[in-house]
Amino acid sequence: MARVLVIGDLHIPAVRKGYLNFCQDTAKKHKCNRVVFVGDIADWHAISFWVKQPECPGSKDEYKLALTEIQKWYGVFPRAYVCKGNHDERPIRLAKTVNIPEFMLLPYSKLWNTPKWKWDYRHDIDGVQYRHGNLCGGIHPAWNLMHKVHQSIVIGHTHSRAGIKWTCNSDMRMFAMDVGCGIDERAYQFAYGKDLVERPFISCGIVIDGIPQLIPMKINKDECYHDSRF
Repeated sequence: MARVLVIGDLHIPAVRKGYLNFCQDTAKKHKCNRVVFVGDIADWHAISFWVKQPECPGSKDEYKLALTEIQKWYGVFPRAYVCKGNHDERPIRLAKTVNIPEFMLLPYSKLWNTPKWKWDYRHDIDGVQYRHGNLCGGIHPAWNLMHKVHQSIVIGHTHSRAGIKWTCNSDMRMFAMDVGCGIDERAYQFAYGKDLVERPFISCGIVIDGIPQLIPMKINKDECYHDSRF
């Protein structure tokens, strides 16, 4: 069975300092041989349907910044399964508003120069389903989705949710993992949430032989992944 590293939402270029190092260290420590990104690789703030922050770069500059950062991740994890997130799909959604069909746009693998990444809405490894988690909400988003698909599930999307819940019946056991995220909440892209009481939980996950574990990123002062170290 696989030893899977699960990487949370990145929202590049608004990714947390040191999150790549953290994920790389986690993969090495646990000898992971598969990598899954749960989606929202890019933020695409400049083409959002919502109010935009004037401090953020325009769409062309945002793309250049994101491409440079994504290539760093591709260099470290050249083979990976990637779930398509709602932010990844912003160019497609915007194109449809002016009647441009999806086939006229570059596929993600070419857009981000990631030919060995497998982009799709879901990936199944050892009976565990990996998705971004679009439209999943509540206190336990992954748990809610698990009861719909009747399968162990790992999702991201809801930045403030992180944790694992188990259930079983007479025939099988299942788990639901909200994997947290890797965003920098202080970035202008997340100014909309500056007054929220619940903050993003910075973490990644591993699933080894079908058993999940959540790995918090130690970002407090005097801890190994504090901003001052990067």
